[in-house]
Amino acid sequence: MSPFTLSVLALVFYAAAAGVALGGLRSERLRKGPWLHLGVVLGVALHSASIGLFCAKSETHFFTSLSESLWLFSWALCAAYLVLLAGWAVRSVGAAILPLASALLALSFLLSSSETGPAPANEAAELPVFAVHILSAFLGYALFLIACAASVFYLQAHRLLKRKSFGALFGGLPSLEKLERAATHCSWMGLALFTIAVGTGATMARQTMQEQWYMEPKIWASWATWAVFFVLVLGRLTGRLAGRATAKVILLGAVLVLVTLLIGHPFREEAPPPKTAQAEVRR
Repeated sequence: MSPFTLSVLALVFYAAAAGVALGGLRSERLRKGPWLHLGVVLGVALHSASIGLFCAKSETHFFTSLSESLWLFSWALCAAYLVLLAGWAVRSVGAAILPLASALLALSFLLSSSETGPAPANEAAELPVFAVHILSAFLGYALFLIACAASVFYLQAHRLLKRKSFGALFGGLPSLEKLERAATHCSWMGLALFTIAVGTGATMARQTMQEQWYMEPKIWASWATWAVFFVLVLGRLTGRLAGRATAKVILLGAVLVLVTLLIGHPFREEAPPPKTAQAEVRR
């Protein structure tokens, strides 16, 4: 079975789980059933297998094209969401994360057929820490965005509670305490992984780029993202940040995550090869 076929099957399970998560906001039956966990577990398993086959068959593991980056990021989002389910059972966050992951994976399929090719990686791809850098960066981004989603639900639940609006939507949301705890712990885990990504990225940049490697926009954006979540963790540990203030800091960090993702990677070369590695693997 090809990586593309496995990815399509993963998309089917992600989309089904997204439907269950959205329906669970208003339906207690869907909220308590096993279908959400089953869909995400099977989707992540198939998606992981497709990425493993892709890396085994392709000559580049860099994920430099936009389609490949979206493909890997959708996997990271769903894998991180599994961690959330296992640790804090905050199912409702899936109503935001799973539709996003499904959309990103579907978009990666559309883009892969039209791209002329990914920009090849420079010698950084040959360094031993390269794979660690890629995985820690994407998983860190994913955990940050899950923390953002939990914060959005926290703010919504807080607004409904303040208005004393206890409808079906309010009943589908976890307690404020559980949402805040999930957002904070995902931020902590994301910061730990992203610290590894920033450290390995700086090491590779010093070894493979010009003297002013630290002037790259992506490196600045990564440092800014790290700083925001470091302030968040420090504020939580010292008791200076809590409740709505925590949620707002996480939302700011999420904006920086999106900016960092959109900025071109400094480890790329300029000239693209004739075809994408992902398109080659499909054959």
